[in-house]
Amino acid sequence: MNLDPEGQPIQIGQTPEQVQQLVDRARALSEAGDAPSAFQTLAVAFQTDVVGDNVIEMACELLQRNSETTGTPPGDEFLLFDQIRRDRNDFGAYHRLGTHFLRLGQFGLARPFLEQARALAVDEPQDVQTAIDVDKAQTLVHLGEYEEAINAFHTLNEKVGGLPLGLILLMCECYALMRLPDEAEAVYQVAPAEAAAQIQGLDREREETGDLLARLRDFDGVEELDLPAWHYIQTRGMLLETNPDPKMPGGRFVLYQPSEEDVAYLVGLTAALLDAREYSPTRIVWLGPSAEPLARLFAQWWEVEENSIRPYRSGDNSDSEEELTLLVMAHSNEIREEQTYQELLPARAGMIIFALDLRWTEAQPITPDISGFMSQACNLPWETRIEPNEDGNSWRQVTETRDPATIAEAIASQFPPEEECDEFANETLETFERCTDLILEHRDGTLNRRPLMTHSPIKSAKLGL
Repeated sequence: MNLDPEGQPIQIGQTPEQVQQLVDRARALSEAGDAPSAFQTLAVAFQTDVVGDNVIEMACELLQRNSETTGTPPGDEFLLFDQIRRDRNDFGAYHRLGTHFLRLGQFGLARPFLEQARALAVDEPQDVQTAIDVDKAQTLVHLGEYEEAINAFHTLNEKVGGLPLGLILLMCECYALMRLPDEAEAVYQVAPAEAAAQIQGLDREREETGDLLARLRDFDGVEELDLPAWHYIQTRGMLLETNPDPKMPGGRFVLYQPSEEDVAYLVGLTAALLDAREYSPTRIVWLGPSAEPLARLFAQWWEVEENSIRPYRSGDNSDSEEELTLLVMAHSNEIREEQTYQELLPARAGMIIFALDLRWTEAQPITPDISGFMSQACNLPWETRIEPNEDGNSWRQVTETRDPATIAEAIASQFPPEEECDEFANETLETFERCTDLILEHRDGTLNRRPLMTHSPIKSAKLGL
């Protein structure tokens, strides 16, 4: 059931005042040509209202306008919203839209539509209700609502007399991320290897879940785990920097514009860390339109020859023990093509993947071996950015005019002294010393890099959904 800000049920056709303000803002943003911000604003409105006429009409209007702008026919999302517009009592339409967002990894959007579907399906057959409940439970996991997800799994188990192995492994993961290893181990035993081997892909998932439990055990005796620790447990990856702002708990950044000095510090720390592990690269490649200055900055540290600095090529991820390639990304979401994903998935000895900015609100196929910091949105010093004018009432767009080599030289002049970088690196390595399963230390071709999850036991502020 949808409730207004006073906690009263929303009737079909009504739109609460706060939601109407969001709808009006979404319309204004759309008319100004800022479609992404318009959709994000409407996503916030959906957390309160998915039945009101105005909010549903606005969704259809935005999707239709986007279709006209791009010159493409209305997609599935428009058709799903249109079905709800035609019949606000159609539980199937709400369920289909919720699962659509679930498949896209937009879990915050999936939840209110699945909840409305479940409310409308209260008198439907048990199998219909169960299908919605299964999707809702999976959504809760991806939103980090682990206790609520576990309760949903237990309820499903009681209703249907047993859970599929895939859901059992998800429940095991929830117990682990609530830091209840004994309960997680007990659930894990309910999904034996022999049964998992009968279902394609599930044996691998079971093995990964077992590895997650082992990484959790790395921190036995540690009273409280921070963001880098949980990031390692979930992904095998290394996170270097967290947000120190006490007004933004959780360690992640929301909208971040690091300075050149910030970038120099993180690159110096990473390079010193790799030196300490005797992982100095012989070749540096970049992936993504903003990564060349960053790659050239790393090359400044090691004085890599010009002919060993270039864009990523197919085949760079090799098993070579003589050559080591450092793949540099400005942002972690640059792995978008299926071929690139398949090539970078195996963690082979000849490549280390680094991303300065880890986009923590986006589910991504691969987690970099080393990441600088987590943000929702980030503009690096050489990327186009918006800055306030002197009057404080208007904004201007700032576009970089320097070439990548010049940018790298300017930032390299701001590297901390080498002894400071070494000190930072040793402190960081001590922090990760108990981590027995770091992907950085296990690049032998037998492991795949883990996908990047959007959920975590560490909660952070989030703009939009």
